[in-house]
Amino acid sequence: MGEWPQVALGDLVVNLDGRRIPVKEADRRPGPYPYYGASGVVDHVDDFLFDGTHLLVAEDGENLRSRKTPVAFLATGRFWVNNHAHVLQANERADTRYLAYALSRAEIGGYLSGSTMPKLTQANLHRIPVPAPPLSEQRRIAGILGALDDKIQMNVRASETLEEIAQTLFMSWSPDSESDPYDQGSLGDAVDLLREPVDPRREPDTVFQHYSLPAFDAGREPISEPGAQIRSSKLAVPQGSVLLSKLNPEIARVWLPDLRPWDRAICSTEFLVLKPRAGVGRAFVYEFLRSAPFRSMLTSLVTGTTGSHQRARAEAILQVPMPLPGPARAAEFEHVVRPMLDRVAVARRQSRALAELRDALLPRLLSGARPA
Repeated sequence: MGEWPQVALGDLVVNLDGRRIPVKEADRRPGPYPYYGASGVVDHVDDFLFDGTHLLVAEDGENLRSRKTPVAFLATGRFWVNNHAHVLQANERADTRYLAYALSRAEIGGYLSGSTMPKLTQANLHRIPVPAPPLSEQRRIAGILGALDDKIQMNVRASETLEEIAQTLFMSWSPDSESDPYDQGSLGDAVDLLREPVDPRREPDTVFQHYSLPAFDAGREPISEPGAQIRSSKLAVPQGSVLLSKLNPEIARVWLPDLRPWDRAICSTEFLVLKPRAGVGRAFVYEFLRSAPFRSMLTSLVTGTTGSHQRARAEAILQVPMPLPGPARAAEFEHVVRPMLDRVAVARRQSRALAELRDALLPRLLSGARPA
């Protein structure tokens, strides 16, 4: 089968940019409706402009060049959009979900303007060519790829629910049990701070599981990359550890690495590598680091004057007060909560495999080839 014909995007869509209304943050009223910007949801408000399935495409921002996150994504249901994202719907010649996949593979660099801040104007957006098979074929392709993405989203929602339950159990775990009371101590009494340096450049052919801040923010999936591509020293991440970001702690970044026995794992030096001590439990430490009281204390420990470079010192973090469960209490919590966290890890591994399958199928389907 040959390649599908290329058609300008503007011939396949209805543009709804004229209905966008930006609202300053100070003027927004909280509500249930997502408020979208160039890279996704930035807030929730009390009213909506659009209802149904729409294709949003970033209008400006560095991500148009770097493409660290999708520049085109679907918004469904009722929502609001500011003027940093184009709003499109497919016309009678196209399928909206298919167009999202087609744009994810499109070369858009030549259609950007602006030397400092990239911009994708409406006129240039409409000029971008995309493969345009018959509508029935578009729907077939969107159905195949969409089924994989739907399963990934189901895994995300299930994982979020399990983590919410685990945190609720931690917060409700009584610290004054008569049979096994808690002792008041500090985080430093419950964990060891590990500081084993690793220079990946000395092992250029070794594939590392790289736990970085951008990887956490993009979905809490480490990046597999050879040492030759990693430009600075890192910290070793051993089995059973918990990672806590000390940079800009108002952003909750607590990571439970899911390592296979053969993985060489490293992390950014912006993380603290914490190894729970015997008798405390990894699940208990993880949930403590995610808890609102700890987050509040951590935020109060920052140094630095700018929002992008505020850090908490490791020594101060280890002094944060922490209730220390007795061995029986810790074992009970581990028995209840650890299976939940293990299920979250399994869901993430499954989602990673589904995403790899989707990414492998995407170029074949868009080129006109059918799966073998």
